[in-house]
Amino acid sequence: MHCDFSYKHYREILQSALDAGYQFISYEEAESKNAPDKYCILRHDIDYRPDLAGMMGDIEHALGIRSTYFYQIVSRIYNVRETENLGIIRKLSEQGHDLGIHLDLTWDEDVELSEIGSQVSTEQSLFKALTGVSPVEMISFHNPHRFQEQILNSPIPGIRHSYEKPLFSDIKYLSDSQGWYEGCMCKVFSEARYPKIQFLTHPYIWSITPEQDFIADMGKMIRDSSNHLFEYLVKYHPKCAEQKERLREHIKQNISRW
Repeated sequence: MHCDFSYKHYREILQSALDAGYQFISYEEAESKNAPDKYCILRHDIDYRPDLAGMMGDIEHALGIRSTYFYQIVSRIYNVRETENLGIIRKLSEQGHDLGIHLDLTWDEDVELSEIGSQVSTEQSLFKALTGVSPVEMISFHNPHRFQEQILNSPIPGIRHSYEKPLFSDIKYLSDSQGWYEGCMCKVFSEARYPKIQFLTHPYIWSITPEQDFIADMGKMIRDSSNHLFEYLVKYHPKCAEQKERLREHIKQNISRW
């Protein structure tokens, strides 16, 4: 088994967890008195490539696994109501996955801790209005901003979040951010190293053919994002469609000047 950030290995990671007896459960189920002794809460934070979330959702669905996908309402990178993104969100919901808010506090520099609950309610309402899918109560934070010390391992009145102590320190928290810190997750699962795990992934890190390290993967992600925008413009903008090859050459010229 070759350890990398490919979809092939992602499936192998999940299968190793199932083979080791882990049950994949929701945040709500983890807090139930009937929660299993060995479980994994599988979470995805959608930061940069919402179009890739569907790939991971399909793999999980094929294995009978349920996970939670957290989306941003305030995002410089994507719009949840864009046709492709909306289709993926609805498909994930139909597959039985949970959808929630990936809250970014950095857009409002003046926000106070006491106002976060109101922001969460607003974004949850917006998500439902924009997608037709009801988000779960639990949220995840994107860029905790200046409130990091108040958020990690701490409750916040009026909201539920994935960094609360019972979900963050009382069980094992592992993430693919900047690579693995304790070796590949396939080994963590196969060795049953921890009985209860919250496992976070970022779909933009994963691909069919990953690069050799995190920075190379980020470069590939930016390239693929540019190509995705190019294809979008060619599909929906008549002038870009008419002069597709000229547009392609101008993109290459501008990148070479960067």
